[in-house]
Amino acid sequence: MSGDQFSFGMARGGRDRFFKKGNLQYVILQMLGDEPKHGYQIIKELEEKFKGFYSPSPGSVYPILQMLEDREFVSTTKDGKKKVYTITEEGRDFLQSSPEQAAFQERMEAFKHVDFQAMQKAREELQSLFKQFMLASKEAMSDEKKKEQLNQIIKETQEKLNNL
Repeated sequence: MSGDQFSFGMARGGRDRFFKKGNLQYVILQMLGDEPKHGYQIIKELEEKFKGFYSPSPGSVYPILQMLEDREFVSTTKDGKKKVYTITEEGRDFLQSSPEQAAFQERMEAFKHVDFQAMQKAREELQSLFKQFMLASKEAMSDEKKKEQLNQIIKETQEKLNNL
């Protein structure tokens, strides 16, 4: 998968977002289109759907659910202490009339065919490589020759990645 299709592993730390603005509300509405759910179910199903590469926090899901309720795209009922969310006709209309979501839907469809084992292996290799860079950087701080060598490795790596 090309980098413009997915932003895996960067959802934390504010560097990038797994979902662009509005995409998560779209996914949640689609999930509710299948059947009513409570917030915790939505969080768990999102984790499962994205195989651990995206794990939403309650702080990202519940405000969206509230916004969807405010816009009357979902209605709520109580099941004990839990609030159960159900998509409304307005919510279904919104899903059908959102042409800007077509590209996002394409990405989600492509996501179904991702080799998660290969992706996890690549992530682990990159983490190991990053540790090597950090150790080399630490050594280079006190040795000018090593610092020059490390800077050259970084420059060459950046060039190779830009040309990939």
